[in-house]
Amino acid sequence: MRLSILSLFLCYAISGVSQSNGIPPIISKLYHTPGSVIVFSYLNSNLIELPDLPKNFKYTGQELVKNNKGLFLQPLGTGRLYQLIEKDGEYNWKRIDSTIYTGYNFRSRFFSMDTTFYSFGGEGFFNANGNLRYFNNYSKEWDAANLSKTILWFSLSELFHAFDTTDKSLYVESLPRHHDLHLKENFIADLEHQLWKLDIETGIWQNLGKITEEKSVSFAQTPFGMLVKFSRIVDVKNNKVYQLSKSLKDKIYTALGTSSKPNELAYSFCIDSTLFLGGTGNFIDSITISKADLIEQKKPFYIPTEREIPLGEREIMIGSIIILGLACVFLLAKNKKKGISQPVAIVGGVQENISHENDKRETQVTFRSGKLMELLNEREKLLLEFIYKHSLDERLTTIEEINKVIGASQRSAEVQKRLRSDLIGSINDKLEIVSDSKFNVIEKQRSEFDKRSFEYFIHPEQMELTEKVLGKKTN
Repeated sequence: MRLSILSLFLCYAISGVSQSNGIPPIISKLYHTPGSVIVFSYLNSNLIELPDLPKNFKYTGQELVKNNKGLFLQPLGTGRLYQLIEKDGEYNWKRIDSTIYTGYNFRSRFFSMDTTFYSFGGEGFFNANGNLRYFNNYSKEWDAANLSKTILWFSLSELFHAFDTTDKSLYVESLPRHHDLHLKENFIADLEHQLWKLDIETGIWQNLGKITEEKSVSFAQTPFGMLVKFSRIVDVKNNKVYQLSKSLKDKIYTALGTSSKPNELAYSFCIDSTLFLGGTGNFIDSITISKADLIEQKKPFYIPTEREIPLGEREIMIGSIIILGLACVFLLAKNKKKGISQPVAIVGGVQENISHENDKRETQVTFRSGKLMELLNEREKLLLEFIYKHSLDERLTTIEEINKVIGASQRSAEVQKRLRSDLIGSINDKLEIVSDSKFNVIEKQRSEFDKRSFEYFIHPEQMELTEKVLGKKTN
């Protein structure tokens, strides 16, 4: 009887400990944070023990993804996918995939755009790959995306990578190697320190240029850019590098511990402008990053690659230039001829053309500038015309209407806000070049029904410019 009571007491005690210490604080923070978070992992060992996972995957690492659906884990080297489930204070990892094959994607990068899971690059059996795989929610397996070219990549400490969730882009420093890693001479000099951008929706790779500094280790995606080496921030979209202030670097290094008593770093991520660091034990710390902590450097992160014009496109450009030149010569000759034939009168000792202002207007070229028409891309033109039509009817355009036009109505509020801001900002920035007004083309004012929200319109001073850009007839 006493033995039974003692056994029950021990079971209760062990159960209580497992519930309170079921997951580390850094994982609890991730799990209870709403929305998407880009997580960076530094573990070679496993966060959790999976009984059904072969022993040879014990030290291959496990990466985390946090999106609107929850917190997910992938053991690297496999296609397995586990979701963290909480029930009655207990945390369990539930497998949600049906994949079989393993061994092809060690050191790959597991991430999410909106709620779609991706796995990029990796290595296995003496081969590297540059494949982009996405999780098929119907088959519960991984499918390969069709990419414009193969850029090899796997997670090495000296290779840079970054994400842009707004336009669904992945930035990587290419691996200058052949697929077959056991070759003696497998180095490709032309790919060394080259920065590439992948448009995930179209699968098109773009070579941005040569990176100016080596071993830019990526640690956290901040609102200001990618934190590298815990000492700099790289704004890859605007090609700028910022040095962290000494006080901020000291705070980060203090959180990481000392050489004699280091805090084992397992995960890092940013929530808004707060950097979180944590381990598989009780270690967790946070540091706020502000714009005042960033000191802009006088050099770019990469030197842009000059775009090589394809042969067919080059011939079209040369032909267009020749035709444009001939047209200019013809117009100049025609105008010169008309100018000579105009009668001249002497008024008060000064020559004056008898032709009236109306005659001058008849000889002016009234074509719309091709450059003006090409300032905006099709998506920007579509949004501009939509707001323009509402402004003609003297009505404002709501946020919900804009989300629908730009195809963002089904996305999260954060993504919607970024897409709207980027598109409207891009339109205003581009048209500012040719505008004489102090006002933006697209302006906003607070909604009468919800003072937290805005509505948009074309400023009256900018209606004529808008019509020119859209190719509308003006009086």
